[in-house]
Amino acid sequence: MDDVQNGALAIDVREPHYAAVAQQLLAQIGSGGLRPGDRLPSVRELARQTGRSITTVLRAYEHLEALGAIGSRPRSGYFVSAAPKARPLPQTLQAPSGPPSLISGELVADFLQARIGGPLRFGDSVPEPSLLPVASLNRVARQLLRDEPELAIPYQMSPGYQRLREQLAGRLAALGAEVAAEDVVITTGGMEAINLCLRALTRAGDTLLMEAPTFYGLLQAAEEHGLRVVELPNDPLTGIDPDDLRRAVGRHRIAAALFVQNFNNPTGSLMPDEAKREVVRTLNAAGIPLIEDDVYGELGFVAGRATPLKVYDEADLVLHCGSFSKTLSPGFRVGAIASRRYARELTRRKFTLSCATASLPQMIVSRYLETGGYERHLRGLRASLARSIARISEAVLQAFPDGTSVSRPQGGFVLWIELPGTVDAVQMFRRAAQAGIAIRPGTLFSASAQYAHHIRLNCAMPWSATVAAGIATLGRIAHALAAGRG
Repeated sequence: MDDVQNGALAIDVREPHYAAVAQQLLAQIGSGGLRPGDRLPSVRELARQTGRSITTVLRAYEHLEALGAIGSRPRSGYFVSAAPKARPLPQTLQAPSGPPSLISGELVADFLQARIGGPLRFGDSVPEPSLLPVASLNRVARQLLRDEPELAIPYQMSPGYQRLREQLAGRLAALGAEVAAEDVVITTGGMEAINLCLRALTRAGDTLLMEAPTFYGLLQAAEEHGLRVVELPNDPLTGIDPDDLRRAVGRHRIAAALFVQNFNNPTGSLMPDEAKREVVRTLNAAGIPLIEDDVYGELGFVAGRATPLKVYDEADLVLHCGSFSKTLSPGFRVGAIASRRYARELTRRKFTLSCATASLPQMIVSRYLETGGYERHLRGLRASLARSIARISEAVLQAFPDGTSVSRPQGGFVLWIELPGTVDAVQMFRRAAQAGIAIRPGTLFSASAQYAHHIRLNCAMPWSATVAAGIATLGRIAHALAAGRG
């Protein structure tokens, strides 16, 4: 506590605004310098000590409160939270031994065809429009159509809008990746980026290395390309184990790897930087290309932007795939691939697949990046998502049956929930659908159809009475199934 009171709180100026303050306070809480029950300085006092604005410090406190690290008391200020009771995390299952799995897309197709009405969007992993800068994007669109119709209306042929490619390359280069504008190919969303990479790197019958659980859309893409999948267990906190990767590389003939290691969907896990280095080094040494799906990488709750695997790529074998669908506008469908080695091949395949990505969305994103609006938006979005995750996590633990465990995401906006073993997630999906609520059952997230007692919830929505009622309804359904009243 003395370090804070004496004004000795050191701020790393490389971290964005409130995140720097929050990280330093978290470090002191973790080291015991700040103990449960300790009172924190007032917002005004901490702003004076750190040289930050009152708004920045208030946002840092709100952020830590959303994470459960501190709490506020009326007219008393902020205090370090009591040490929380340890909560079990969802179980990580070992992948079945034996030959690689061949995925069936039938189950995924069934769920995609189920159109569920109602105001709650717990199923699809997209942010609610209220969390996105809709008015600002509309304003930029109107300006572009008025001022530059000769660029906004015609094709921006593959590899895409030059200014946006320069900006994306610059953002990756600032993180330490060796990327230039000519290495970037603009795509129609993140899924097209993944599919283009699979087209360039694999043939039907090849083996693809993936983590489990992982996003079912990636499994669908692998099935579409006729690939067999070897799964690595994905820890809900730290992602895949580099030792598991080394064993898989030694045991299988792998054509490519496809990982989501920055706030994995569905677990929210974040691979530590040193483990990222080991993973890339292992794959580089074996000559195995790695498709990095980094669509959630900007959405870290405390540290902000997570380090891409591409940063550790010394052999130019990591194909970095990103998108603005999770951070800015799902409907714009603006994604990108960064890869010097494969840029020419990807450009050609993009042209034959879809010719060009829509021009106006590319230009809107580029102009928005130029204004600085994107960074301001990200800071607010991260804080909002942290609050939503914290509120929905607590509500789930209160409403669901004993034996339920919930992931502790460090970023992104989905929750991975393990239910008691008597609850079948597919049955829960069907019961929830009858109540007008969409969720995703765990079996979708594994090539080997594991995680039959897990569900994923989208949390990218402000807390409201409607959200609270939806969680309560899901809790009643889970209780009924746990009691055998399915």
